[in-house]
Amino acid sequence: MKPTDTSNPDYFHKVVDCQWACPAHTPVPAYIRLIAQGRYSDAYLLNRDSNVFPGILGRVCDRPCEPACRRTRVDGEPVAICRLKRVAADHRDDVTSRLPQKPDQTNGKRIALIGAGPASFTVANDLAPLGYECTIFEKLPEAGGLMRANIPAFRLPEKVLNEELQYILDMGVELKLNTPVSSMKALLDEGWDAVFVGTGAPKGKDLHLPGREEADENIHIGIDWLESVAFEHI
Repeated sequence: MKPTDTSNPDYFHKVVDCQWACPAHTPVPAYIRLIAQGRYSDAYLLNRDSNVFPGILGRVCDRPCEPACRRTRVDGEPVAICRLKRVAADHRDDVTSRLPQKPDQTNGKRIALIGAGPASFTVANDLAPLGYECTIFEKLPEAGGLMRANIPAFRLPEKVLNEELQYILDMGVELKLNTPVSSMKALLDEGWDAVFVGTGAPKGKDLHLPGREEADENIHIGIDWLESVAFEHI
């Protein structure tokens, strides 16, 4: 038997099934414990260390943690981990002063981020407090990417989305809306120190079934249709 390699963080993740199943390895038991103590703000911030949008994920996460939850073996069903994330977000106090802040002096490095979706906002969230000057380019009139365009507002209220995006913009991140990047070469010629491409893959899959072409006027691809609803195209 080899000794346990405690220098490998995966060892600690694997000890807790739900935490290991979470793609962000969020410390589930720790934040649920804080919720049980009524410390909602602390639970929210602990969540935010590993995932930048606790209020959003508390509503729309695919919750891979719950099938892995050990309580299933005892109670027959898991702890409502995803909804508890929402509980922490909905009952927290104003945490603005406890969030990472933009340093007084930047390091002079300029980062261009293409696409104002969760990927670019997460990169900006991590880099801006380190002193990097981040600019996000977005072709649409509002930020959020898939979170805004492809998730209906009844499932993810605009207020929640705007609030969590604003936390990151308040770190000194510049957002340029209605600004599509049509030439990567032209962007690179502007002298950025790094460019992050977070354009996502906002294209639905068509099904070529018998009669599909004949009924084209009355058939809509889900992702395109949701975006049209979000931006009132139809």
